Amino acid sequence: MNGLLDSAIEADSKNILLYLDPVHQVYNSGNGYSWQKRGKQGTKLIRTTSHNKRLNIIGALNPISLKITSIISESNCDKYLMISFFYEIKKEYADASQINIILDNASYNKAIILIETAKELGINLIYLPSYSPNLNLIERVWKFFKKKVMQSQFYPIFQLFFEAVITFFSNQENYRVELETLLTTKFEVMEAS
Repeated sequence: MNGLLDSAIEADSKNILLYLDPVHQVYNSGNGYSWQKRGKQGTKLIRTTSHNKRLNIIGALNPISLKITSIISESNCDKYLMISFFYEIKKEYADASQINIILDNASYNKAIILIETAKELGINLIYLPSYSPNLNLIERVWKFFKKKVMQSQFYPIFQLFFEAVITFFSNQENYRVELETLLTTKFEVMEAS
């Protein structure tokens, strides 16, 4: 991975490195941290919805520019939605000589049609070891996203929730300073004993 990162960092590099992963965000409130005195007095109620609706957000993080390319859908995340997203990535990075995508081993990421589409588009897929979400930088983006959009927030109707998600990704430059400290590419390499 370090070699891919080094080639993507070069000043005039046309090699692109992306960390890709979907998040399946349920339309409901998420509780942040809070403290209160013991007993009923002072108890604050947090409103929630009773809906099971959700949005599937596929994101690809460029660790150099910190740009997040995303697609937001109410439909299930499957190989066909991933293929659509690969076309979005290719359009976003049309001038790239090589696009390298680091992703997990979800079944839709291993679908033959997806792998063939990636080859046709000149996208190189690099699979992370199983059960290693800590190696995928976009997981940090999802945690940050949930903190900004979901934590202690109540959206009375689904449309307001949807708009908050769209606003987050449309205004990602507003979060640049916070993301710079969160999205460091310095991974600690540990030797097996």
